[in-house]
Amino acid sequence: MTRTFRGLALAFAVPLLLGAAAACSDKQSDKTESASDRPTVEVTAQPQDAQTAQVTAEQVFDNLSEGDWAGAYDLWTDSAKAAIGKDAYIDLVSTCTGQQGQYQVTGVTPVDDTTATIKWTHTPAAGTANQTGTNTVKYQNGAWKFEPDQAALAAYKQNKCP
Repeated sequence: MTRTFRGLALAFAVPLLLGAAAACSDKQSDKTESASDRPTVEVTAQPQDAQTAQVTAEQVFDNLSEGDWAGAYDLWTDSAKAAIGKDAYIDLVSTCTGQQGQYQVTGVTPVDDTTATIKWTHTPAAGTANQTGTNTVKYQNGAWKFEPDQAALAAYKQNKCP
């Protein structure tokens, strides 16, 4: 009887152990196969040209026109973001009625490979007189970023509309 029990125990234990070992090796091969099946994502930098700098400025102006304050802020340079936090900017600029309206880029002048000057006009939604201005767009970390002018940044720091 003891031999029969040992034989039965081995008959059940050996396949279980071999099955578990095979399952573990299958899981390892599945991980290898699934990792190789994943798509490769390549992060590409924006072109360092005046046209792409202009597109960035136009996106900022479109965001301002539409009241997308967070979208405009996200396109700011690192130094501009350091001047005022996103939430503080959104809280303030949402009260600035002169920010909305139609913007048009009227000129782009490359300064160097990482800087361009943008000239623009703005027709406020409130119906006041057209405004003109100049801003800088800088190439940072593979993307063009918008730099609000120093007067606007100073006003934002003081919790005032520019």
